[in-house]
Amino acid sequence: MKFLILPLLAISLICFTSSCSKYPNGSKFTLLTKSNRVVNDWKLTSYMINGNEFIDYQPEIKLVIEKDGTYSWTASQVVLGQIQSTFEHGTWMFNDDKTSFMLLKDGEDIPVSYSIIELRGKKLVLQYYDKTTNITYVSFFETDK
Repeated sequence: MKFLILPLLAISLICFTSSCSKYPNGSKFTLLTKSNRVVNDWKLTSYMINGNEFIDYQPEIKLVIEKDGTYSWTASQVVLGQIQSTFEHGTWMFNDDKTSFMLLKDGEDIPVSYSIIELRGKKLVLQYYDKTTNITYVSFFETDK
């Protein structure tokens, strides 16, 4: 009888976890929490506007998400032989069901909300839909850590 309990428990666990992912392209099973997966040093690897890739036209963008609930965003590019950088700092949070990721820039009152398309240990895909212009932006981030 004991030998039946372990296989039944394993099958139940597989069936339960296969439907746990809240993200369309996310992993089906992980031991890391969503917060543990999102806290990282991310680098933009691809950027799409309405399905068209624009990474060649983008500066180098880094997004650092900290455990303490803060983030920093840096964009650097070379213009006329000079490095120009833009920096942003603020706080981050998930919405209640953790399907969206919100960034609240220091000095601002309203956070910018991104839908999480994929959240893995080394990959983060965020989507932003601008209702006023009817444009969808998708940002693909990766990390070496």
